[in-house]
Amino acid sequence: MDWLILILGVPAILIPLVLLFGFAGCQLAGLCTGDEDCPGGLVCVQGACVDPGVDQPNPSPSPPENLAAIALDDQSVSLTWTNNDPAATDISFQIERTPENGEPEVFTAQATLSPTGAASATDTAIELQEGVTFIYRVRAVLGEERSDFSNRSRATVFPAAPVNLIATPVSINTIELSWTNASAIATEFSLERLDLGEIFRGAGTTHRDPNCVEGTPYEYRVFAIVAADHGGVENNQRQDVRSAASAIVPATIAFTAAFTAPPGTLINEGPNVGFCVVQRLSQTLLAAGGTHQVRILLRGPLTDSLTLDKVTISQAAAPGQGVNLYDPGPDLTEVASGVPPIAANALVTVGPVNYALDASQDLLIAFDISNTLGQGNVRVGGLTGADGFSRPATAEAGVQPRTPGYPNISPNTLRLIERIEVL
Repeated sequence: MDWLILILGVPAILIPLVLLFGFAGCQLAGLCTGDEDCPGGLVCVQGACVDPGVDQPNPSPSPPENLAAIALDDQSVSLTWTNNDPAATDISFQIERTPENGEPEVFTAQATLSPTGAASATDTAIELQEGVTFIYRVRAVLGEERSDFSNRSRATVFPAAPVNLIATPVSINTIELSWTNASAIATEFSLERLDLGEIFRGAGTTHRDPNCVEGTPYEYRVFAIVAADHGGVENNQRQDVRSAASAIVPATIAFTAAFTAPPGTLINEGPNVGFCVVQRLSQTLLAAGGTHQVRILLRGPLTDSLTLDKVTISQAAAPGQGVNLYDPGPDLTEVASGVPPIAANALVTVGPVNYALDASQDLLIAFDISNTLGQGNVRVGGLTGADGFSRPATAEAGVQPRTPGYPNISPNTLRLIERIEVL
């Protein structure tokens, strides 16, 4: 009977032991979710209970995904991808770069990683050439193990950005822009005014912006472009490839005072009708010159009104250019004609007119004053270096030479002019 009892009791003993130790053995075989699932001295690593004192082989890393290559400028390409092993602290990456119709090159990248799996790197190798399309792939490295490569992504290195952008005001509403093409492959340029966006696109390297307001500050920049139909590719898409922007250049249409009558100069009035007066301003009175435009601000009479049939401007000949220093030479330029009556005390601007004013030469301004009674009242005042030459005839403002034969009726006398401005 004892042996029978022993036989019958074996299952009752074995089954609990199997249940207890059998599952613990399975836990040793790799079924763990944390260190608490492992026997003493072992730790849970990627689902397996292992001895921390024994080097474990690295598992193969997962291939990166969603690689996107985007050119930043003519010397660098931005690469972003998804790292599928964000918990692996010692993971690194290799990038394969292949120029179109060229041989691939694999190099280790210094990648920026985040716990969410976002990864990025920038390729700034000297092998990058503007306008060349490169094909990229990336793979993960964990110890001696390497993943498969990611998807491919293409990027065309930007053309070199334009340089020497210059913005020059050339009239009361126009700014002229020019730049230098620094690219060997650019097919077009895009000029932007920052408040408007693109204002020009084309092959040229100059443009005039005619939609400006005097005194308003503007900012410009220009891009070089490889057009899509000339081979532009970015992030696997056939599209325009733009360079980085040139330096931003500011510009404001602002006239500068070339001559300003001292306060209180034009305090008298001379009633004159039907004559031409040539006002000479000596170079000592000129504070600035300008290469684009000139305008003249005239002060109306003390009483009644003034009508000017014509206003012209020129500069005296430089010494050695003629026997008469006041010969206006070939630069005689009409500033205005048929000027509406200037009311008493009014400040009226005539011009602007294209004229290159040289501050190193005397300036001549001729006024053809109306011969209508009551419309020849002229503001006058004393100013050293401002001489008036007069001739009692109309329509003389455009005659060359204008001062020979004119009597110098008013030495050191200023007429009409309150300010002359240049651009």
